[in-house]
Amino acid sequence: MSWRWVAIFVLFSPLVVADERERFETEVRPLLAAQCASCHGASAMGGLRLDRPEAVTKGGKSGPAIIPGDPDKSLLIQAITHRHERLRMPPTGQLAPEQIAVLTDWVKRGAYWPPDGKAASPQSAEYAITPEQRAFWAFQPVREPAPPAVANPRWAKTAIDRFVLARLDKEGLHPVARASKRALIRRATIDLTGLPPTPDEVDAFLKDTSPEAFAKVVDRLLASPRYGERWGRYWLDVARYADDHFNSTQEEPYPNSFRYRNWVIRAFNEDMPYDQFVKAQIAGDLMPSSDPLKYTPGLGFYALSPEMQDDRVEATTKAFLGLTVACAQCHDHKFDPIPAKDFYSLQGVFAGTKLDELPLAPKETVEAWKRRKERVDKQRELVTRFYNNQRDQLAEVLASQTARFMLASRKLASSDGLDKETLERWTAYLAESRKDHPFLKPWFDLAARNGSTEDFQKIAAEFQERVLAVDDEKKKVDEKNKITLGVNPDRSKVADASLASLDRDKYVLWRDLFEKSSRDSAGFFKSPDGVYYYGKGKVERFLEGAFKSYLEAQKAELERLEKDLPPQYPFLQIVADKDKPADIHVQIRGDRNSPGEIAPRRFLAILSHGERKPFTHGSGRLDLAEAIIDAKNPLTARVMVNRVWQQHFGRGIVSSASNFGQMGERPTHPELLDYLSARFVANGWSIKKLHREIMLSETYGLSAATDIANASKDPENRYLWRANRRRLDIEALRDSILFTAGTLDTAPAEKALVFDEKNTRRTVYGFVSRRKLDGMLGLFDFPNPNNTAETRNTTNVPLQRLFFMNSPFIDRQAQALAERFRGGDEMRIRQMYRAVYGRDPDTDELRLGLEFTKQNPWRNYAQALLASNEFLFVE
Repeated sequence: MSWRWVAIFVLFSPLVVADERERFETEVRPLLAAQCASCHGASAMGGLRLDRPEAVTKGGKSGPAIIPGDPDKSLLIQAITHRHERLRMPPTGQLAPEQIAVLTDWVKRGAYWPPDGKAASPQSAEYAITPEQRAFWAFQPVREPAPPAVANPRWAKTAIDRFVLARLDKEGLHPVARASKRALIRRATIDLTGLPPTPDEVDAFLKDTSPEAFAKVVDRLLASPRYGERWGRYWLDVARYADDHFNSTQEEPYPNSFRYRNWVIRAFNEDMPYDQFVKAQIAGDLMPSSDPLKYTPGLGFYALSPEMQDDRVEATTKAFLGLTVACAQCHDHKFDPIPAKDFYSLQGVFAGTKLDELPLAPKETVEAWKRRKERVDKQRELVTRFYNNQRDQLAEVLASQTARFMLASRKLASSDGLDKETLERWTAYLAESRKDHPFLKPWFDLAARNGSTEDFQKIAAEFQERVLAVDDEKKKVDEKNKITLGVNPDRSKVADASLASLDRDKYVLWRDLFEKSSRDSAGFFKSPDGVYYYGKGKVERFLEGAFKSYLEAQKAELERLEKDLPPQYPFLQIVADKDKPADIHVQIRGDRNSPGEIAPRRFLAILSHGERKPFTHGSGRLDLAEAIIDAKNPLTARVMVNRVWQQHFGRGIVSSASNFGQMGERPTHPELLDYLSARFVANGWSIKKLHREIMLSETYGLSAATDIANASKDPENRYLWRANRRRLDIEALRDSILFTAGTLDTAPAEKALVFDEKNTRRTVYGFVSRRKLDGMLGLFDFPNPNNTAETRNTTNVPLQRLFFMNSPFIDRQAQALAERFRGGDEMRIRQMYRAVYGRDPDTDELRLGLEFTKQNPWRNYAQALLASNEFLFVE
């Protein structure tokens, strides 16, 4: 068995198969159904079917479509990336880069296909939830069970401890000793604020021998403004927050994304009741308040979403309910009692909304700015239109000389009167015989046999006719599509419209000659400017006389208007209801062109009681929010309690924090989860009270020490016999380094800040890009902001250690730490130890420090302290 197949066997072990199944159902199957099934379904064009796993492996006339684990050698990937010499799929044009990435990653990961092997099938008209499905633990009402009896009641100081200890007793395990006070205050401080404690804070806690000493620490940390920055960032992972659009071709930042980020931070600091926090993110504009900043900024949860993929059902249900409802987009959910009709009931809610803005300035200010902006836009459009017209007219003129350019490139005709740069472009274009279209094949065949000048002239003339005809056809296609779409179509209209297009080969020819450079960030498609493309910055050299004077005058006017335009008024990026929201059809197999029955906007059947009432308030967002935060809903409180528990212990009571369904993990302590969920609601949905109850337990206070007997029975510490030793995530790591070096600026930031050497604010205020994530964030496992993230991966790779050795950021902070303290060598070492580790060095550490600093710069010593595991990990 090859190593590749061994890796695939390991990949599809039970530990990860649930995640692979979810990826397939939400990303791969819908893409195959939408883009491939019409030709490679039952019709099996080319002998290939892409709707069943055995057929994909078998392949068609050209051989197996995929080689699991090896996308480079897989015909499917070669075809969709247009790297195959003959196959170019789909025939309507290349897939979008993000779609290619989905299929490439799927093959690379082993091309997992659910074992039932079924193709997507039409959704059943009726779906009956069975008693067995309703009996599943996650759909049962939350009850507050009584804390159980335990063998050692003296250890169990809280109800949480009794639930934990009862499970330990059942498993034949015992809790280890309590953590030291020094370890405990560091754990609590980093947990709640993302920063280490100061030496003074450590000293004060060590000196406080009262029973309430740790409670006072927890209360102080919960009251700190640093708390919201830490825990707000956790929620931003779930909300897939970013500061720019999902645009692979250009930078497109949101102008006011920071207002949602700051609202989330403020909501945590103010301990906004979680039910109101949820409601604000779904329907904040519909909540009563005289302050527009109280609830409405929460709509950034949707307004800042990746617009190029409609993910709102998935984000909503995963974030608030812990359910993978998006798996029911193409068919009834294969594991949970969620029919496809329920997916489209929720999708209808979001189909009834639109992106909007809520100005935070007087009406007069807004209107005045818009008037001036309109003048700028009109002038910019005028200049752009002039450029485009000159570009297109020039391309037509040059295209009419195609035959002469081709012949001159082979020295078969005079170059007199021909544009020199265009001739150089043609020479370069014809230097490579491999083209993605067939129209130059006669030319290259003739060149290979060194044909006559007359034959070259004939072929060049024929090719020129082809070029002019294709360019004319492209113009007609564009005009037809403009009529179809109307003026300024939105993206949903573009997606739903039936648009005309050139056939593939003609489009490739047109692209090679007339289109601007095509490049994408993933590198799937790259080309230089078309041979005849001369846009802004290049077309100017062809202009003379009145044309040149006109352009210069209009550009000067645009520059003046742009300079005089003041900064835009502040506003909230929100969603709002459309004028006439309506129910939508079920889409058979997820295909918008195959409508099924109407799906009334209403809540999920499995979470509803009695006859479901349709949503009637506008789009239904308010109804949806009320249903989610209904105290009878068995999931909302459980899911959030589990998220908080996960961040404190490194693992949730349910380890699949965004999937409480059949394919998710079962709770290790179901009674404890229900106890905390019931308390959470009874305490007014207060997250701070939940923190306090968890952190004042003996369970939270356990040390990270191991125990051989326990480890042999529960090596993963599922039952909490000790604390989990955890590495700092990137936010806590970067912030702690700045804090320890004395360079952290704790002032809140408004707009997102780039991660350059001047940025010493907390990491939560840094720019998060969907297009190109900052390298430092990515290196230390920051989640992909295009998807809701339930947890952080923790990798341990050489590049992370090299970061501490070679990063300019580490170098600057190590120098600052070295310069922060003065005095004798021994005193400086002690001060640095207290700043970095919150303790004094022992005798050996002091001796080694003195020996090292005699031979090396203090900056190197500071760098070694910052790179140590004691600093990077929390015990």
